[in-house]
Amino acid sequence: MNQSELDFINTLRQSSGYIEQHRGKTCVIYIPGELIMVPSNLHQLAQDIALLDNLGIKMVLVMGASAQIDHAMRLANMPFDHHHQFRITTSEMLPIFQQTIGVVRSQLEAAFTRANNSQPVPLTVTSGNWVIAQPKGVIDGIDFQHTGRLRKMNHQAISACLNAEQVALLTPLAYSLTGEVFNLNTLEQACAVANSIQADKLMVFASPQQLAGLPKQLSIPQLRHAISQSTDAEQIDFLTQISVTNNRVKRVHLMDEQTPSAILLELFTRDGSGTLIFSDRYHQVRMANIEDVVGILELITPLEQQGVLVKRSRERLELEIANFMIIERDQHIIGCAALYPHADLSGELACLAIHPNYQGQELGEELLNAIEQNAQHQHLKKLFLLTTHTHHWFIEHGFMLSTIDQLPEQKQSLYNFQRQSKVLTKSLSNDR
Repeated sequence: MNQSELDFINTLRQSSGYIEQHRGKTCVIYIPGELIMVPSNLHQLAQDIALLDNLGIKMVLVMGASAQIDHAMRLANMPFDHHHQFRITTSEMLPIFQQTIGVVRSQLEAAFTRANNSQPVPLTVTSGNWVIAQPKGVIDGIDFQHTGRLRKMNHQAISACLNAEQVALLTPLAYSLTGEVFNLNTLEQACAVANSIQADKLMVFASPQQLAGLPKQLSIPQLRHAISQSTDAEQIDFLTQISVTNNRVKRVHLMDEQTPSAILLELFTRDGSGTLIFSDRYHQVRMANIEDVVGILELITPLEQQGVLVKRSRERLELEIANFMIIERDQHIIGCAALYPHADLSGELACLAIHPNYQGQELGEELLNAIEQNAQHQHLKKLFLLTTHTHHWFIEHGFMLSTIDQLPEQKQSLYNFQRQSKVLTKSLSNDR
């Protein structure tokens, strides 16, 4: 068996759990006009969306057309302005908008029809007057005229469409109750739609500038921090808009619009290819059980081989598993630590490890806090540990250098002078 075959098998094994997990779930997918303008990217995305449809994922597509509208406006020698990333839409622009958006929608539907050739069940795209718009109004003294925002949505009709195994398509055009035509910012619309129908995921294709410097994952507090630290106005506006979705949408995936296949990597691989913003717990910290022994061994064995951790046999780990806590992400153990109580009301913190791919995400701090809470629950007065490599990190988290004679007597007798481990201690408060 060659390497490409092995890679395929491993990928299929990893993705199988995600395929079942996502079946029947609802995703809102924002497709910017810039992606649609590149024929090869549009063809790839259409194929992937057709595949997702066949895998049982319910989808609402929100189609952008800003790049195409800009091009059409220049050809018509018609000037246009933006304010806070929103286009100011005059009455004179509406015919150009309607014509251009119609062309873009036609290109999108043609790409999906072509993609159906590679799928056993054809994908059907449908749309309707599901979105009721209202004027965006006057902001900072500027009248946005026919630029609108979502007033309400017929989410029952969208749900009926999805339940009929059809893909719902929304465009930038929407209408008011009086029949006026409005141009909606499609990213804003995608966020509002995802909130309205309580989608399981919002998947957003964005520009490299909007994604610059973002990590693989962000919690809501980390997202707010990223907004406050950014110096790029476009990125700030983009992330601020994304942040409003996390009231109801638990997972928002940000993907590079130049890599349309990123949508498959985001859905069916453990680490994805873009940035995940989560408002639920993307991982969990829990007590370990016997089924976790293999995963813990896979995590700590490389560190044991490097001499960072003391070697533990499988048999010893099975006997001591009740002392361990783990961090689990998508049924994969990415961190562990152990607490061993002693008779003098002290506890040994041991075997704290975070998988290299997940370091730098404050998971070590989270695991340490969980161990300390467990120790306090057991009414322990202090923690101690022995380490040869990471004493600075522990000092930063409240531990102090100590001496061997401060260890419990049983631990003193087992001290390995060849390793020359440093001793650190930390007093615990039992106010909780």
